[in-house]
Amino acid sequence: MSKYSSFKSHQLIMENWRRYLNEKADPEKVDPGRFPKELDRVSTKLARKYTRSGAAQLDKSAEDDVIDVVSTGDKGIPVGELKPSQSSMNIEKAMQFVVQMLHPKGKLQPGGNLGAFISQDNYIMDGHHRWIATGMIDPGLGIGGYKVGFPAPELIAVLNAITKGRLGIQKGKPASGGFDQFTPENIQKQLVAMATKGHPWGNLGPEDVIGALEKYTGQQGEAAVQAAADKLANNLGQLTLQAPGFAPERPQMPVIDKDKVAGALKIAVQALKGGEVDVNPPYGAGGGQEHGGEKGTGAQISPEEWKGVDKRQDKLGGAIARSAKKKFASN
Repeated sequence: MSKYSSFKSHQLIMENWRRYLNEKADPEKVDPGRFPKELDRVSTKLARKYTRSGAAQLDKSAEDDVIDVVSTGDKGIPVGELKPSQSSMNIEKAMQFVVQMLHPKGKLQPGGNLGAFISQDNYIMDGHHRWIATGMIDPGLGIGGYKVGFPAPELIAVLNAITKGRLGIQKGKPASGGFDQFTPENIQKQLVAMATKGHPWGNLGPEDVIGALEKYTGQQGEAAVQAAADKLANNLGQLTLQAPGFAPERPQMPVIDKDKVAGALKIAVQALKGGEVDVNPPYGAGGGQEHGGEKGTGAQISPEEWKGVDKRQDKLGGAIARSAKKKFASN
């Protein structure tokens, strides 16, 4: 091969590579009107369109909707480097996870795969109890999942559209407490209860719980319970225990849950990787160039209207506000 032809081949490769990079979805071009961050503001009718109209047969510029999704493997990313996208957390459930992870007969292992999405900026979208339980045991352990080439704010919005538009899930998960529960005293209280009565899941008796804590700390009996509480609390201090300001409350977050919809994660991964979600203009056939419209026709409400509903909630009470929101966000 001549130097000229070699140069031309290299040039062609670089041009194709630049084109490939430029054709990826751009999070900055995601329209918040089409893709709201709050699940209740997502129209199921429109989400069904928007999560399909990016496909190649409908969108001539389909490549501009491709979002990178890569499995991190079971070793994953160190827990201490990951951040929560929500603050809703149940200490009782988290501590039950911890004890299961510490015992050889436990139903869980520390670390492993979350079976959830991780944003480009290392926010986890789900699996928060496994994340915090693993971090309490050892913040250096890795947990895996699917790393997505989108920052958390835009990823939340896109996954909310998939939640309703592809999975048909209409409601988010309820909130249950926050990080303020995780004090050394409360951690010890949970351990004492399981060391006395056994694990609530029924597979570990009191002696199993104490044995696991003894192995974890090198202490014996009651001293092991105290030492474990101190060690878990100390490790907890190495984690990020604050939800980001951009994230909505837990009931407004995505629900990509295989227990609710079989194959939910696989469906979402394919939609993102396949460019099926029409995240960037120009939009595909059936996706529409505009959003909005009359209320009650399946259109999203604007952020301004949503704020107005929230203000009315303060004045009129929760029941009336929920009725108003249902009217505005009807599908």
